[in-house]
Amino acid sequence: MRKGPKIIQINGYRGIFLAGFIVICLIAGFVLFPAKVAAFLWNYVAANYISLPKISLWQGGLLWAMTVISIYLINNKSFSISFAQPKELSDAEMRILMERIQMQKQAQRLNAMIMKSNDIHIINKDIPQQNIKTDSTEQSANINDEKPQQ
Repeated sequence: MRKGPKIIQINGYRGIFLAGFIVICLIAGFVLFPAKVAAFLWNYVAANYISLPKISLWQGGLLWAMTVISIYLINNKSFSISFAQPKELSDAEMRILMERIQMQKQAQRLNAMIMKSNDIHIINKDIPQQNIKTDSTEQSANINDEKPQQ
C-alpha cells in the first residue's frame, strides 16, 4: 500500500512565519552552527599548536562544506581510491613493447626524411651577377633623368 504525498498548506501570515522559522532553524542547525564550530576548532588549533592564520565564520562555512563533501565522497560506494603496485610485464609483453618502439622510431625517421625532401629548392645558376647590377644602375639613371629641372 502506497500512500499519497502529504501536502502542507500554508494559510496566512502565521503559516508564512512558521515556514520561515523552520527554514531559518534548518539553516542555523545544518550550516551556521557547524561552520561556527569548524571556525572555532580551526582557530584554536591554529593559534595554540600551529602557526596558521585565523579564519572567519564565512571561511569556517567553506571548511565545513569541504568536510561534508569529503565525507560524502569517501562514504559513497561508487567512489573508490586504490593504491596498488602495477604488475611487471612478462617477457612476451616486453618483446611486443620493444617491437612497437622500434616501429615508432622507424616511422619517425621516415617522416623526417619525407619532411626534408619537401624542402628542396631549385637554384638557377644561369643568371650572372653583372646583369643584375647593370639593371639596377640603369633604373637609377632613368629615375634621375625623369626629375623635372627648375
